[in-house]
Amino acid sequence: MSRSTVPTLSHRLEYCAYRIFELMLKMISLGTIFKLGEFAGRIVYRFNSTRRYQVNRNLRLAFGDEKSYSEISQLTAEVFERTGANFLTSLKIPFLNDAQILARLQFEGLDDFFATTSKGGLVMVSPHMGNWELLAQAIFLIDGDFRVGTHYRPLNNALINAVVERRRRRRGLELFAKRSSTHRLSSFVRGGGAMGILADQRVGDRGAACLFFGRPTTCSPLPHLIAKRGKGLLMSLSCETVGIARWKITFRPIPTISAQACADSIEQDWRRSPVDVFWFENRWRLQGNDPLAFLEKYKDDLKIPRPLRAVNLARQEKKLPYSKRLITQEHHEVDFNQSDQSLRERLNQISNREATPVDVFLAPYSQLDRVKKLSGKIITLTAEKNCFPETSSTEK
Repeated sequence: MSRSTVPTLSHRLEYCAYRIFELMLKMISLGTIFKLGEFAGRIVYRFNSTRRYQVNRNLRLAFGDEKSYSEISQLTAEVFERTGANFLTSLKIPFLNDAQILARLQFEGLDDFFATTSKGGLVMVSPHMGNWELLAQAIFLIDGDFRVGTHYRPLNNALINAVVERRRRRRGLELFAKRSSTHRLSSFVRGGGAMGILADQRVGDRGAACLFFGRPTTCSPLPHLIAKRGKGLLMSLSCETVGIARWKITFRPIPTISAQACADSIEQDWRRSPVDVFWFENRWRLQGNDPLAFLEKYKDDLKIPRPLRAVNLARQEKKLPYSKRLITQEHHEVDFNQSDQSLRERLNQISNREATPVDVFLAPYSQLDRVKKLSGKIITLTAEKNCFPETSSTEK
């Protein structure tokens, strides 16, 4: 849904429901809200098969070579519980005073944070992890004289967005909307400010080529570019749950100013507490008219521990214009005369038979739309026509 500055009837109803729900939470203790969130997460896990599949797939893409199927299934259920708890408690945080918030927090790496801010501006690289609303509140509870800003995506509902922005600004947080110019962001950092950027989202072929959990993908170039242009430093800022309605805020220097260093930092945070990560976005999704074009960005000498996985469903072989170190190809025969339900089960079986799910299906042109529909959100390309650009790469 696109964001509109003119509230619709739907927006007004959403706003009323949001404020009523907030008033209800205001009367309940934070610990009780945390447990209610866990319960709500269990309900969503049980009845929302689409979200359950997406979280499980993301966890397999990240940990398929390290954790067993049963471990990942258990972690999937725990992610729903923890996400529910962190989401509901984030709605309560703005109603707490400083002492109440501090009683629920512990900090790690404060000396590194103060040492870094004393040298000038910095960019704080944050993942969607834990109760990230606390990051906008807790940093102002630290004794120190520094400006803090955040780069954020405004909510679709302008009425609710105005409430959220007002609460974040009241402590002095400077807000830079998603469409803000990079010049404004870098000027803020150059002036000694600490800029927070949520940098773990999917960015498509516009991003920088990185390895994330050993897999080729693209990552946001914004944090390291702003740090370079603003002559600042990089620092990780993350939040993890350490008990019932209790969290730890961690500051950790990022030694190198590069996109890969930011990706490595986020991976380190995610690995530290995977149950706190927001795994609901299709982080590794390939998209666009030329979904594999980003593979051209990788240097020939870069080691790829976990290449992408392509499965060819056609009878003929399809030579990929990318090295096997970037994407592997395997062949599986399927009976396209079977029913949609049977074919869907077969595609799921193929995707789930290995530790890492399938990234790309190559299908006969006559079956392309059908495989696209039945394989869910897995990118599907034709194995017969020229579905890849001509490149100088050769299959090794």
